[in-house]
Parts: sequence; structure tokens; C-alpha cells
Amino acid sequence: MAKPSTTASNSTSSPPGGLVKRRWLALAAPVFGLMIVGLDATILTVALPTLATDLEATTTELQWFTDGYTLPFAGLLLPLGVLGDRIGRRLVLIGGLLLFGVGSLMVMGVDSPDGLILARIVMGAGAAAITPLALSIVPLMFPPEERSKAMAIATAGFALGLPLGPLAGGWLLSNFWWGSIFLINIPVVIIAVIGMLVFVPETRDPNAKRLDIVGAVLSLVGVSAFVYGVIEVPNAGWSDPTVLVTMIGGLLLLGLLFVWLRRSANPLVDLGFFRNARYTWSSVAISAVMFILFGVLFVVPQFLQQVQGKDAMDTGLHLLPMIGALVVAAGVGGRLVGRIGTKAIVAFGMVLWVAGLGLLATVEADTDFLVTGTALAIMGAALGFTMPTTLDAILSSLPLDQVGAGSALANSMRQIGASVGVAVLGSSLNSVYRNNVENDVPSGLPAQATEAVGDNVAAAVQVAEKLPGAQAAALADSARDAFVAGMSTVALICAGLAAVTAVLVVALLPARAKTPAADGPAPAKAETAVP
Repeated sequence: MAKPSTTASNSTSSPPGGLVKRRWLALAAPVFGLMIVGLDATILTVALPTLATDLEATTTELQWFTDGYTLPFAGLLLPLGVLGDRIGRRLVLIGGLLLFGVGSLMVMGVDSPDGLILARIVMGAGAAAITPLALSIVPLMFPPEERSKAMAIATAGFALGLPLGPLAGGWLLSNFWWGSIFLINIPVVIIAVIGMLVFVPETRDPNAKRLDIVGAVLSLVGVSAFVYGVIEVPNAGWSDPTVLVTMIGGLLLLGLLFVWLRRSANPLVDLGFFRNARYTWSSVAISAVMFILFGVLFVVPQFLQQVQGKDAMDTGLHLLPMIGALVVAAGVGGRLVGRIGTKAIVAFGMVLWVAGLGLLATVEADTDFLVTGTALAIMGAALGFTMPTTLDAILSSLPLDQVGAGSALANSMRQIGASVGVAVLGSSLNSVYRNNVENDVPSGLPAQATEAVGDNVAAAVQVAEKLPGAQAAALADSARDAFVAGMSTVALICAGLAAVTAVLVVALLPARAKTPAADGPAPAKAETAVP
């Protein structure tokens, strides 16, 4: 196994390609790319009811509108990140942006659920190239003293896109055709591609070895199988044969990948990255954050729409406290991390997660938005302190010649964390909801209607509307209260994970990167731009 060499944080070389004067302008290109990836991961949360009506989509097809994006995104992250190190990071990143744009344009001809699923698959494949490589080029563009600030800006772009998705989606759905939620990506892609071509030089690993085909296949199939299994859990259950086969099969393939990477002369990615405590524990922390964040973004929009009766636009607007606090916290964290260190910023952010989630757990069906908005603001600040800081620590701990591969590996962990979060929390929500609502289903209700009541709160309210007055009100109130009970359970699970992560961060995450002398070998010269 190759030993990681000089870390980005230790390099004192100038940015490649003469970027000294234009590097801050060049930073806009990866920021735009990361923002659309984050936005498209969540924009469907407010669009599914519209898509169900306009495309006559079934519940399974609605799920695949999301899963079609998630599967290729998770499965291709590592192979495409490694490929960028070998043939050129800018080349693969631009290819990913163009592929993302093609997928977005495909919705113009869509008139069926299958067409939209195909478009989402194409977009997910493009996102798998954008995410690791947009992050990986930032350390190569900036000298060490500016990298933390640059990384805070870049990762804030991705973090901002996540809660911005429901807001943008709500506004577009209220004013335009449903396809506009995807077509909005096109001008952003064009700006990002032009910025990459004009301002960002090509870089690649000057000592790249042949691509590990076996490792790439094991990674692609193993991650895809496991993620497919976990995203099926909320609907099919943990005991479903397909879920068990794909999850266990995926884990076995990932175990085989681990063995292969340890023994291969030219491994797909160097597992020696995990010898660096900053890389390892920052990766663990960001995976926990994604688990929590996707859980929150899974339940809160449903609560606002299905329990409190907000429309798509109002739901997006109600996420503004989270977005505003995120922006402020990311800026403050970026300025403070150099003074007090990574450990303090991330630990404080995890404590904020505990506080915000604890407050969210107290919300009832008729709770005033002052409480819900305060919880969202606290969680937005938590995201602003944790995500940019951990991603900066991850990238600054990587060798410059393997920054794409290392970024992709950490991003794979992050994406798996998000997928597992939705599976575990979705299952918990469904279980609590069903247990609370089933006792209030009126006797004599047809079997199909009884099943619909147990599926989700929106279906329960539709069934209630067809019942006599007293029964209708009782069933609708029961369904809403049952959902809120499930949301509280989700919040408490996430708060527990945040508390455990805070303890791990305090105990194991180094506050700062080691000095060159402590690392051993002297820093190597940073990569130069490819002519």
C-alpha cells in the first residue's frame, strides 16, 4: 500500500498555474457546481405532490425520482474522483457539469415517470464527478494561509444548496411548470463551465499509476447495492428479501474491496489516509452530520406541508431561518478555526445540533412557528459550523497528488451516511406513526382505506375527508399527532447521534494539523498546472 506523502496543509508552494491574482474569482466555478448538487439533492422534497399529479406517478415511482439520483451519485463518487486525479481534475469536473446539464435538459421531453427517473440517473452520475473534484481543486488553488477561508466558502456553497432546495423548489412550483426546478440548473452549469475553462488550470497526479479496474468495479457495485438496500428500507422493511440481499451483498463486496485495496500494488484509493486522525474523525463527523441533516430535511418539510397545511412556497420560506443561520455560522467558523482549532468549532457545532434537535422534539401539531423556526435556526448554525470545518480538515490532510481520490472516499462515506440516515429515520418515523394511528382507525373502514391511513398522514387526511364530521376530525387529528410523534422520535435519535459524535470529536479529532516537522518528511512541491 502506497504511503500518503505531503499533505495539502503542509505545502507552502504557490497556487498552480499563476492563480495568485485570480484565484478568488476562480473559486466561484466550483462553488456554483457544488451548490447545484446540494440543491438538487433536496429540491424534490416539495415537488413530489405535484409530480404525483402531473405525471400520474405511483408511490414507488415517486421514490425513484429521488433514488435514481442517489444511486449513481453514491456508486460513482470514488471511481470518478480517482479518475480525475489520473486524467485531469478539471476535465472530469467539466464532464460532470455537462452531464448534469444534459440530465436537467432531458426533463423538457418528459411525459412519464420513467423519463424523469432516467433524467435523474444522468444527473446523479454528473453529481458524482462534480462533488469530489470541485472540492479537491480548492486546496490546489490557494496557499496554506488562505485554504481554510476558501474551503469555508466552497463547502458553504454545497451546504447552502441543501436547505435552499425546498425554498427554490417551492417558489418555482408556485409560479412555473414543474420542470423549472431542473431547468434552473442550466444557467448555473453554463457559468460554472465557463469559469472552469477561463480561470482554473488543469491539474493531475504527475505520478499517476494505472487505474485499478477491479477496485473501481467492487466500489461501484458494492456501494450501489448497499445504498439501494438502505433506501428501500422505509417502504419494504428490514426483513424484506431484496433489502437483505442487496445490503448484505453490498457489505460483502465492500469487505472484499477493503481486502483488495490492502493487497493491491496499485489500489484504487490509499487506505493509509485513515492513519491521519484529522482525516478519519472529520470523515466520521461529516457522515454523522449528513445522517442528521437528511433526516431533518426528510421530516420537517412533510411536517410543514402535511401537518400544518403549508403550500410548497410557504414550506420553502419557513426554511429561511436555517439558511440564514448557516451562512452566518459558516463565515464565523471560517474566521475562528485558525485561532481555536478544528476540534472546538466542530464540537460546538455538534452541541448546537443537540440543542436544535432537542427543541424540534418538543414541537406539536399546532406549535407556533417561533419554536420551529428557532430550532431550524439553531440547526442551521450547527450545519454552518460543522460541515465547512470538517471538509476543510479532510482536504487539508490529503496529499496534493491524491486529493481527488481522498475527497471522493470521504464523500462516499458522507453519501452513505445520508442514505442510511433516511433509511433508519424513515423506518423509525413510519413505525411510530403506524403504532400511534392504528388505534384510531374507525371500525368498518374498507381494507384499502385502512392501509392508506397507515401509509402516511397525507393519505390519512384524504380518507378522513370522506368520513362523517366527528369521525373525520378525529382521524385527521390522530394522523397529524402520530406524525408529530414520529418526528419527535427522529429528532431524539439524531440528537443522540450528535451527542455521541461531539464526545468522539473532543476525544479523538486533533485541533490542528501536525507541523511539517512532526509529520516527518519535508513537504513536496505542489502540483503545477498541465500545459
